[in-house]
Amino acid sequence: MRKKKFWYPIANIKNRFLFGAYGKDVYIAPGVLINRPRYVHLGNHVTIQKDASMNLHPKDKKSKEGLLFVGNGVHISQGCIISALNSVIIEEDVVVGPNVMIIDNTRIPGDVRFPIKDQKLKIGSVRIGAGSFIGYSACVLPNVNIGKHCVIGALSVVNQDIPSYSVAVGVPVRVVKRYDFGRQAWVKVNG
Repeated sequence: MRKKKFWYPIANIKNRFLFGAYGKDVYIAPGVLINRPRYVHLGNHVTIQKDASMNLHPKDKKSKEGLLFVGNGVHISQGCIISALNSVIIEEDVVVGPNVMIIDNTRIPGDVRFPIKDQKLKIGSVRIGAGSFIGYSACVLPNVNIGKHCVIGALSVVNQDIPSYSVAVGVPVRVVKRYDFGRQAWVKVNG
């Protein structure tokens, strides 16, 4: 059990007014950067470790709709980066490993007369299913739906949907195992 500092209860009271939703027993470590917390909805028993960064940039600055939804029992490890312009949903009991990047937007290279920062944005959404694990330094790109109880290997680049009860690894990611409920075992995927 983690040791709670004296400021922990005070920070939780303050955060209830700053965030879009703020559950019970939420721990946000010192050094976490969350710009525009009003677009963040946190469930109960959420942990966000030091040096994590959550960048929220709504298309409409006057909007009150959430962009980042974090379910109950989620653990976000140190050094993670989450960037949302539309929708990032992390369902309950997900573990996000250290230095993972989750983004729902990216630049589309186009006219070479202009720098990449001035190119059009591709905006999508990301959903990570309940009970999943995202390994060290994985990158989850826009328009990705990771199913329930998935394992994403370290250093993987997730650029496609991953079905529930799968193990996926690589750059780009590919499913290497699926859970077979008939055999009650993880089975290698051929191909």
